Amino acid sequence: MKHFSFTLSGRAGFVAATALLLNACAPGQDTPTPTAAIDLSHYLAVGDSYTAGFSAGGLTRTSQQYSFPNLMAQQFALASGGGSFTQPTLEAGTGTGYLNLLDFTATGQPRARRVAGAAVRRSVIDPAACGGPDTVRLFTRSATASALPQNLGVPGLKLSQIEVAGLGNETNATPGGAFNPYFERLLPAADSRTYLQAVTTAASSATFFTYFQGLDELMPYIRSGGTCGTVSTSLAETMKLNARKILDVLAANGRKGIIMRLPDIKTLPLLRQGQGKNVEARLQAFYHDNALIYIESPFVPGTSQPITDEDYILATALPRIGQLTPVQVGSSILMLPYGRDARNPIRNADVLEKASELNILTGIITTYNGGTSRALSLEGLAKLYKLPIVDPAQSLYTLDTGLLFTNVGNSVAIGGVVYSAEPVRGNFFSLDYYTLTPRGNALLANTCITAINRAYQANIPAVDVNKLPTTAQ
Repeated sequence: MKHFSFTLSGRAGFVAATALLLNACAPGQDTPTPTAAIDLSHYLAVGDSYTAGFSAGGLTRTSQQYSFPNLMAQQFALASGGGSFTQPTLEAGTGTGYLNLLDFTATGQPRARRVAGAAVRRSVIDPAACGGPDTVRLFTRSATASALPQNLGVPGLKLSQIEVAGLGNETNATPGGAFNPYFERLLPAADSRTYLQAVTTAASSATFFTYFQGLDELMPYIRSGGTCGTVSTSLAETMKLNARKILDVLAANGRKGIIMRLPDIKTLPLLRQGQGKNVEARLQAFYHDNALIYIESPFVPGTSQPITDEDYILATALPRIGQLTPVQVGSSILMLPYGRDARNPIRNADVLEKASELNILTGIITTYNGGTSRALSLEGLAKLYKLPIVDPAQSLYTLDTGLLFTNVGNSVAIGGVVYSAEPVRGNFFSLDYYTLTPRGNALLANTCITAINRAYQANIPAVDVNKLPTTAQ
């Protein structure tokens, strides 16, 4: 049996994706009868935030309904062999809380406010958390806790934690403890099984799976500008080894499924919006001056250096660039524009600097995604198990290849609706700058469906993307 490697940047993938989207976006057009060709009666989704349906900085019952696995399961049900799909749904309402759009700054950046989540069972404050005191909230346990759900997406779950016993046991909900409240709510009370053990249990009745995991291993580091969490070149090896442990279970006995690579983090709006010299040029045009942007030196504390085009300001910090803030200069307090004066540089927590941070992250993702070695990468595992592998990094996150109807720069028009990588207004990314809107999840689901149809000779219909809402709240 041959190995299938799928990306929409290839011509064959482009043709398949275009056919799917035309069928999805042209009501009344004759389409072939949906068929499965594979057993989809019990679909299992394994992963972290994206799989769970996390959107706009939180998880709600609505965002779970628009998770890409749930959208895929609905399409599976339209084809012969598709079955029901259980998710650990939250109570209706605000769920764990989320970000809500307030307005846009004069420079075009969205500003958001946090909508508080629903009441929780209890909270644990960690005064020593990175970035300041943090609160861990324990949510209402899922109705599926006695029997694991088919969506095993756990926000915040690191690949390096899949064999940590008690990760979902409330007794470990202590300051600094190894505990994940999203995993805890999937399990019966006082359950100390590991995530790998949970996957093993759930996989015993699965007939098909998706695997999209690893980004949450890196997001704490990325979102803190490299000040929280630890990354090193050796982390990629740990991620690959643990991915194999999960995929050994999922692909056992020839079980069919699909593997998804991680995106290039520079394509996420969290970084893409803040490429150094690009931001500098935009601000110079806005302020009608030639002021440079300065960042803290990662090598010489207390000094600054001009930003380069290989340094990325976090999108969450962009609204503050240029704002006057008080700075101690000698014996005086001066009001200086943040980042636009060498005496008030952008702090390390607001930027990923290429040499000491971005290069390491890029290397980890590249090693985890591609190539083969003794500890196999995702590409190597796909070959080993003869499974299709999807590359959302090329097919979705760049939004300039593959999904073509009208291609204008970095945007595409699908059925008359324009999609771009711009958060909120681009219809694809949510307010937290890295997770997806319902329509973004639908595009991701369609990418997977295209790969499944191609690899397994199925005819599963695509999601009608434009019928979905633009936010999950």
